[in-house]
Amino acid sequence: MTTRKPRTILTIIPRAARVSMAIPIMFRRAGEEEWLSGKVVNLSESGVLFGPTELGPGTLVEVLLSPPIQVGALPAGKQVCAAEVVRATDIGATAARFDECRFLLE
Repeated sequence: MTTRKPRTILTIIPRAARVSMAIPIMFRRAGEEEWLSGKVVNLSESGVLFGPTELGPGTLVEVLLSPPIQVGALPAGKQVCAAEVVRATDIGATAARFDECRFLLE
């Protein structure tokens, strides 16, 4: 009698569509006062790749950006987003996943 190995079921979760756009971004570590500036490399409804920074994975940040167009469920307009750095490259690009975004009224 042969025994079967249990089958592993993989669930594929598609990544949010990314849009390349070179727009300015301001960022800071959560709780800090000083904003630093950078450039967006690409943006999705779930996060942003930007730089240059020296932020490492796990760092909580706030980002201030103003997408000119809606990207997925992320609307156009000036927003501040709480995020967590999930990846950093050796050339200073930082990927951050949004936890919450809200509009800034001027």
